[in-house]
Amino acid sequence: MSDLQTKLGGGMNILQDSLQQGKQKLQTAQEISQLKKLVQENMTKRAELILQLGESVYRLHREGEIIQSEFSDITQSIVALDKMIFNAQKSIELQSKKNQIAHKCQCGASISENDKFCGVCGTKVEIQSEVDLGSTIVCQSCEEEIPETSSFCKCCGMKVAI
Repeated sequence: MSDLQTKLGGGMNILQDSLQQGKQKLQTAQEISQLKKLVQENMTKRAELILQLGESVYRLHREGEIIQSEFSDITQSIVALDKMIFNAQKSIELQSKKNQIAHKCQCGASISENDKFCGVCGTKVEIQSEVDLGSTIVCQSCEEEIPETSSFCKCCGMKVAI
């Protein structure tokens, strides 16, 4: 009987040791997970700060307050991207307006800009062109045409020189 108790006691010790090791491994994994989360949060904050710093340096370089030759190529690439983004957004806006404006004939039928005559009543189609919003000027920074009354360029965001 004592041999059985010894074997059971030894088995219980091994089981307790295994449980203790598993508990320590779980605790270590939790600590590592918390540290990884802390690292990720701080890296995200760091990236946001670097982005803010980059935006500030970019604006100062564009305004001529910082003159560094190595910034010029990067700035020109950003200006080109700004123009592409602005033009794409402008195209999206125009396409959206085209889809929203439903041209109607005097009889109430829908007509498109390409129609010369109404398909329902045969009346000649006369779609009015867009209204000119006034004179424009060219932005000195990005060379985009903007309304003369603008204070800032809609493309690059630079203040319009008066």
